[in-house]
Amino acid sequence: MGNGQVMDSTVLQTTREFWDNNPCGVHADYELTKSQHYAMERYLPNILQAIGAAHHSILEVGCGQGVDSTLVCEAMAPGGQYIGIDYSPRSVETARQMAGVVAERLRVSPDYRVGNAEALDFESEKFEAVYSIGVIHHTADDLAAIKEIYRVLSPGGTAYVFLYRKPSLKVGAAQLLRVLQKGCDAVLGSDRCLYRFISKYGTSSRYFGTMFHECFGVPYMKWYNRREVLQLFSGFSTVDAQSLGANFGRLSPGNGGPSPFGYLWFIRAVKSNI
Repeated sequence: MGNGQVMDSTVLQTTREFWDNNPCGVHADYELTKSQHYAMERYLPNILQAIGAAHHSILEVGCGQGVDSTLVCEAMAPGGQYIGIDYSPRSVETARQMAGVVAERLRVSPDYRVGNAEALDFESEKFEAVYSIGVIHHTADDLAAIKEIYRVLSPGGTAYVFLYRKPSLKVGAAQLLRVLQKGCDAVLGSDRCLYRFISKYGTSSRYFGTMFHECFGVPYMKWYNRREVLQLFSGFSTVDAQSLGANFGRLSPGNGGPSPFGYLWFIRAVKSNI
């Protein structure tokens, strides 16, 4: 599934600049950031707490502003290890600040670092679990990132990965809008003209976070059908892919849990213990 690309320095810089300017979610204090995030993804807290409770050593690939990690570290047993990496230095710094606000509630102290999903700076077989939410589909070489997750997992370890699902209404609309922007750029001789236009009016919204900026601004946005998911994770011994996620966010009924119409794949992939 990987496209064989290696991010050159220009794309790496563009990617870092985008996420530095648009940390995922609203730009606010911990409680408002958390409430906005889980109003959009109401199913997520239960999944995160279950991951934290089940594992002693956890790596998060793409920690963003760190809200998810606080739920994981609340659920982990004392003495465990959580490390979160992100390619955006601004996001890493924000994550540290967010964790500091709720430090007394955390059973494990989180360790946040700047890092690249395609080249994880950890020894092999270090973590019981790796999770990554909405990150790998924005990497140039998704296969390299999955191979790195596999490498750092201990035998029998589990990867929990969220990827955009194909077909789905929400991601399909985003892909169509990106094609529209490319057409405008070709005519105007511009670079991400719609992204630059909406950025004039702020980088996030209380209700939608950075959703529209992500749509137009990220260098890469991929989506996957079930066959492509299984191919991407073919190195793992078992792979389960579940469709979830509410296409209309907080306006959708229910909590955005399992649904044949979800916009995300929730993938649980286990590394062989041999």
